[in-house]
Amino acid sequence: MKSILIKKPGSFEIIDIERPKPQSDEILIQVTATSLCNQHDWKVNKGFYKDLKYLEYGVPGFPGHEGTGVVVEIGDEVSNFQVGDHAVMSGLGGPPLYSEFVTRKSTLVAKVDKAVPFEHVAMSELFGCVHRACKKVTDYDGKSVAVSGCGPGGLSALQIVKAYGAERVIAIDITHDRLALAAKLGADVSIDARDKVAMSELRKAGTDIVIECTGNKNAYQNAFFIARQAIVVFGYSEGMLEIPLWQMFDYELTIYNSKWLTNQDLQAVVNMISSGKIRTDIMISAKVKFEHYLDAVEMIGRGEVIKVIMTPN
Repeated sequence: MKSILIKKPGSFEIIDIERPKPQSDEILIQVTATSLCNQHDWKVNKGFYKDLKYLEYGVPGFPGHEGTGVVVEIGDEVSNFQVGDHAVMSGLGGPPLYSEFVTRKSTLVAKVDKAVPFEHVAMSELFGCVHRACKKVTDYDGKSVAVSGCGPGGLSALQIVKAYGAERVIAIDITHDRLALAAKLGADVSIDARDKVAMSELRKAGTDIVIECTGNKNAYQNAFFIARQAIVVFGYSEGMLEIPLWQMFDYELTIYNSKWLTNQDLQAVVNMISSGKIRTDIMISAKVKFEHYLDAVEMIGRGEVIKVIMTPN
């Protein structure tokens, strides 16, 4: 079977390896669609994770962790899946996903209705991670929420908080196309972060909650001036951050952050996509095959895409 192999940053090839066999508690999935992670795929291929030790260069299928496919074989102990079921995968329960076939623990996979197109659920892990972050705040009913950054994470967040009852969602970005897309996906107000007057007014008015999805340190600081109840940090960054402590004390702000997801989060967002509460179709900017993986990575780096769907064939 075909599998992507990255031996080191910038080194990419498609190799032929043996099709895996599922263990007794596993299922074998034929991968039909994967979704590139804008941050992970870009940084892995450019060697930007210099201080992290968990990277898996030289492992087939790395760094794929968002995908879907069809169950083609089940282990002897598996009772929750049958051959022919459609399954949605994350990085949990098995090897990286950029391969034609992968195994997964049957308890760490989400089941999806066969009527839902594969490409619509391929990016579910992203939504699952954002879901876990957003649900750190337990009640959105009637709340105002500012979503900082309208990349994949922010566009996921605004849909999730809307689904959970947020009354007013303000989208913030510096790219007009992304702000327009945020409006299509349910944002009530869109603000260009370079508009000093609009940002000043937002700081004065504030919102109950800010969900920070950029990883930009200026945006992190802005969140402390806007939030009146809580800040959820989803956008990843490194190093040190200086924050306005008086804002934190004046409003008794609660700061949340989240890095990963559970299978419950994955199944929750798969259900939301299936029911139409979340739209992924208009977040898909391009579709490529394995052979054009690095082309897709470069599109991410140039800021040309929201999400790229990739298929083995």
